[in-house]
Amino acid sequence: MSRKTLVALATVGLLPALLLAGCASSSPTGTPSESPEPSTSPTSTIIAEPVDITEAFREIAHASCDKANAEGVVESGWDGTQKAILVPDSEAYQDYSAVFVGENGVLALIWESDSFASCNASNAYSLAEEAGQEVDFGLTFNEADGTYQTTLDQGPDQEAPFVATYTVSNGLIVQQYIDADWGETTIEITYGMPSEDDIAFLRTAVDAFLAEN
Repeated sequence: MSRKTLVALATVGLLPALLLAGCASSSPTGTPSESPEPSTSPTSTIIAEPVDITEAFREIAHASCDKANAEGVVESGWDGTQKAILVPDSEAYQDYSAVFVGENGVLALIWESDSFASCNASNAYSLAEEAGQEVDFGLTFNEADGTYQTTLDQGPDQEAPFVATYTVSNGLIVQQYIDADWGETTIEITYGMPSEDDIAFLRTAVDAFLAEN
């Protein structure tokens, strides 16, 4: 990805989710002498906390960003129409590899992978490691659902801390839920080469940018 000035992309909104469920019941057809099957109470799933939460999340963060850079990624959310698209460097168009699709199809090139939920934690770790420091994420682990949560103080100008909750599957970040003073949003992460339609967004944005510069 081209290393130029970082463009910060933050859009307020919440990706709506709707779960529709139906149920059906039937009467038993056995004889009166038959006894009903014993009922069982639902049990909650407890996910064991890693021995070292920081090291576990660091590995997950780096694995997620490595996969996004190597294979590409599409991150969708916000109001359901906006997404961030990243193609591998080998598939870059005119040396550009990332684009944000905003409201009404407005396009903006992304200069750094920090703007991706799959990479922002990994990049924070990398920068801290280069400086010989530790990242103060305020990291916690939720055994009930296996999520990791980071809490960052955004300074005196922010009314509330920036809280990010990461859902992990097979050692990769697959969802990021953000709760900040500007609002809430859920970002869904899909790894792999973006579709031709998504790649077309990148090419259009690059052509427009190069025509103006």
